[in-house]
Amino acid sequence: MGQTLPKPVLSTVLERSSCKDFRIGLAEMNGFRGSMEDAHIAYTSDGWGYFGVLDGHGGAACSAWCAQRLREKLTQGGCPVDDAAAKKLILEVDAEFLETKQGSGSTAAMCIVRAPVAPGGKHKLHVINAGDSRVILSAADGSIIDGGGTDQGLSNDHKPDVPSERERIYRCGGTVEDGGMGGCARVNGNLAVSRGFGDADCKLTGGPRQEDRPVTCDPEQGHFECDATDFLLIVCDGVSEGDFPNPQVCQLAAEVLQETNGDAAAACEAICHRAVETNSRDNISAMIVLMGNPSGEVGHNRQFNPGQVATCDDSGYNDAYVAMCERAGLGLADAVEMRYELLNGRRGTPSAADDDEEELDKIGDPAGTEGSDERRQFFEDWAAEKEAGGGGGGGGGPGGMDPMAALQAMAAGGGGPGGAPGGQAQMMQMLMGMMQQQGGGGMPPGMMGGGMPQPEDGRRVRVADLASLQASVAQHPALEWDERMATLASAEGIVKTDDPSDGTTHVRFPPPVSIAAWLPTDALNDF
Repeated sequence: MGQTLPKPVLSTVLERSSCKDFRIGLAEMNGFRGSMEDAHIAYTSDGWGYFGVLDGHGGAACSAWCAQRLREKLTQGGCPVDDAAAKKLILEVDAEFLETKQGSGSTAAMCIVRAPVAPGGKHKLHVINAGDSRVILSAADGSIIDGGGTDQGLSNDHKPDVPSERERIYRCGGTVEDGGMGGCARVNGNLAVSRGFGDADCKLTGGPRQEDRPVTCDPEQGHFECDATDFLLIVCDGVSEGDFPNPQVCQLAAEVLQETNGDAAAACEAICHRAVETNSRDNISAMIVLMGNPSGEVGHNRQFNPGQVATCDDSGYNDAYVAMCERAGLGLADAVEMRYELLNGRRGTPSAADDDEEELDKIGDPAGTEGSDERRQFFEDWAAEKEAGGGGGGGGGPGGMDPMAALQAMAAGGGGPGGAPGGQAQMMQMLMGMMQQQGGGGMPPGMMGGGMPQPEDGRRVRVADLASLQASVAQHPALEWDERMATLASAEGIVKTDDPSDGTTHVRFPPPVSIAAWLPTDALNDF
């Protein structure tokens, strides 16, 4: 399953979308995995939507690339009209990804939902599945609507030890090795799932058709109907890998939907947390599609809910935490400030957790008043120390190291105390500030020249106007428009770093905006 962390990263990224025909909620959580490898697609048009969760393995490249390519093809070609068209779409995306020669793979649980033509009619569901993520249908009261698939779902898990899958794998020149001792069966002794995008090493034998490979992306398809009061769930296998069966997933979702007046993203977040509580050790993604949109409101928003930020000094945990922040378009400083306000706000209330005070102590007492530059700088410094390998908060150098010793260690070519790569520029600024405060004189020998870590860029830039920014983001293959980007139009910010490889720039915006975001470099003007 890959590297796991000593404790789960419980931060969640929530997305809420609504259009004329649907209301969609999504939640993603890193959990115990070393990195987040899931992706998703929620593409809607007039009268139909294409929804899916892609669960990556061996890296995040495949899931992210295929999700984006599916969106592009749906934009170009519209909704697949039948099984043959849906299969053609999936196999084309898989073939195109394999041509990129990138590693990794991804399962994909997907469903086309067609709204009824006449009022009161049934919604038509077209399930398209390759792998072991799941499509599930629930009634409004939380009772699962049995689709005849795995654990009463609408889809079947594609595992190597399923007799029909095993027979196909051997016919195509592959092997299935049984796990033994509680392990799981694996294709060619490696892969624990038998269908999905990518996984080029498991597609070398058999053929000539794509369907005739040990691992294939040939999707299994099914057709169902549902009422307007029913709701659709699409979840990665991280939801079900512990002790959280499909009927209980439906029940929990229905309870939260009732409590929150139909907040599908909140219900998905509850599913993620319950999956961890029931022993999932994987990334976790959940999507809920509600039929219809009585309010008529249309829009999209993203929300970040920070998990514990100061209670684990493991470098892998810190890296995964920062990656989840970036997934929401935020920096670590943004997250720790949000976390501090959350913990401080629930002091003395029934919602306070036992370890809140310990975490607050590790964050420390922020300087300045809420919203001030001084307070923002406190959290920027805290985050810089954390990203450079220190524990955050407190006095002295990162991790208790003397500031001069830390600078000398960095000059020797290390990635900062603790060996964590990156964050050197912020680390340099913070350490030099501490040296000045402590009366330190000058730089240690050897710090000037090639061994000196470079500070953050520091250029001041102005973002293009709203129309130009939207156009630039729309044309960029690695970026998606987020409503919060509208607040950055014509705003002034400070460049943290440029990434020439994909034409993006990381910009920090001071208060009152108080956000860090990756933007297209061509949408920024120096001044």
